[in-house]
Amino acid sequence: MRIGIDAGALGITDERLKVGVYRVIVNLLRELTQLDVKNEYILYSFNPIDRKLMHMFGPITENRVLWPIKGWFTMRLLLELRMHPVDVFLGLSQAVPHGCKGVIGFVYDVGFLYHPDAYPGSYQRLTLQTKNLVSRSERIIAISKSVKQDLMKEYSIDASRVTVAYPGVDAQFGISVDPLVSQHPYFLFVGALKRGKNIAMLLYAFSRFLSQSEKRYDLYIVGGDYWKDPEIETVIAEKNLSKRVILMGHVPDNDLPAYYQGAAAFVSPSLHEGFCLPAAEAMACGCPVIGSTTGAMPEIIGNAGITVNPGDANAIALAMETVSSRPRTRMAMSKKGLRKAQKFSWRTFAETVFEAIQSV
Repeated sequence: MRIGIDAGALGITDERLKVGVYRVIVNLLRELTQLDVKNEYILYSFNPIDRKLMHMFGPITENRVLWPIKGWFTMRLLLELRMHPVDVFLGLSQAVPHGCKGVIGFVYDVGFLYHPDAYPGSYQRLTLQTKNLVSRSERIIAISKSVKQDLMKEYSIDASRVTVAYPGVDAQFGISVDPLVSQHPYFLFVGALKRGKNIAMLLYAFSRFLSQSEKRYDLYIVGGDYWKDPEIETVIAEKNLSKRVILMGHVPDNDLPAYYQGAAAFVSPSLHEGFCLPAAEAMACGCPVIGSTTGAMPEIIGNAGITVNPGDANAIALAMETVSSRPRTRMAMSKKGLRKAQKFSWRTFAETVFEAIQSV
């Protein structure tokens, strides 16, 4: 059986973009190519995929580079699939091409439907792509129960078409590394610095926390600035936080566990998450998590963290105060988070996808 994969994300060269879908595809293929030794996987991309990745994926994979980049998905990939059909196609970028059979579409988030202002420049594209994916996919993989419920509510589709598969946590995220040594205790945010992550509200909350705290705390913000929300700099200046907020930029995955280990808490008041991989990574490192009451956060965190209204700076600040001032609470959250994180496995994710491939 020939399985086609939208692996365009693996052709990117900007390190800031090697998050989200990129990491899902890498980990899925790493596990799938160990589970499946019979089928052939065609990886379509617009730039050559790194040889190290292809070597890791093994001999059953082929990277087919399609040119030109302009119109790659809507025209060039479509032409390739018509000329050389596949038996199953995995739409791993929350989009599927026209005229393709055996489609399994992946949906990571539909937050754009609830907060269109947080998706400047991409709202219309995401709306159209996801609508097309829902109508053309034989099976849909949703990365949380929350996403599945959103799909059923917004697109009126039957539950039987949607399979939930949680992403995993990479092996390097654990409690075996030394924590980051810092001059002051710190809170941590990890993720893309885009508007939907609600970092401006986090900064307002951090400012309120500082006004009430007896100890000096810093806030480390880790993430690439490719989609940087301009409000971040505005709030830092407005609240005079330049000496307390450290914008770390992109940090390699191998270095992230030390940041999680050393943090008082990971804080992410996102407007609407489909999963929130950094929250799962934080829990795997024993780091308490403060997340949102919206989207998949309550489902992913469970009783291992604190969820708050992402629009309430006071509530976020109070959660930060709770974690910083109550060592027993923090320890309990850490232990529960370690147990919760064990449920998120890339092997289990790949097994669920493989079952979907076989069923299609």
